[in-house]
Amino acid sequence: MVDIIEGYETEEQQVDAIKQWWKENGTMLVVGAVVGLAGLWGWRYYGETVTTNQEKASTEFQQVLSKFEAEGEEQSSAEMRTFIANNKDNNYATLGALLLVKEAVQAKDFALAKTQLTNLLASNSYEPLTPVIQLRLARVNSELGDYQAALTTLDKITAKGFIVKANQSKGLVYLKQGDLEAARSAFQTAVDASEGRVDPLLQLQLDDLAVAKADVAPAPKLDAAQ
Repeated sequence: MVDIIEGYETEEQQVDAIKQWWKENGTMLVVGAVVGLAGLWGWRYYGETVTTNQEKASTEFQQVLSKFEAEGEEQSSAEMRTFIANNKDNNYATLGALLLVKEAVQAKDFALAKTQLTNLLASNSYEPLTPVIQLRLARVNSELGDYQAALTTLDKITAKGFIVKANQSKGLVYLKQGDLEAARSAFQTAVDASEGRVDPLLQLQLDDLAVAKADVAPAPKLDAAQ
């Protein structure tokens, strides 16, 4: 799933890609893994029980997801939150939380988004998802005006595939704080980490700060004899 996540530029695209992947492969993958485990150790009863629970969770998630996508966040977020609470140790709950966050952000309900992301970050056991969650949490904190929390979260992102996005996000936080020099430094770090594949928007952000810096540069002093 790492390739699926890293193949898209924005977190929204990543979430949509994960959602589609789980629709196509989630149930089969989980059930196959459990059956294999049961066969290996002879835990037939365990395998049958867990497989049944996973199939049940898959069915419930598909029902909640269909309603969620059809009705939107305002009408069905309560059902999605209930599903998440009842399936905390299930991958479907992780996906549901990401989808709920996406809808909450679009509705500018950043408090709900922060709650879901904070809980998800604490419970997530799939490491490749961690930087995705951290990026979204940092941006939500920035929207809420908690810039220090946003920067602290971004500092924790060390996965190579997310260094560029983390520093680009830092630059945007610094811009909101009015610290142009720190923003320029963060954007430059992001450009340097891009290894020649610089996002045009990132380059524009850096170039705009370079122009702004030139505009506020002190005028040259005239020779007293002139």
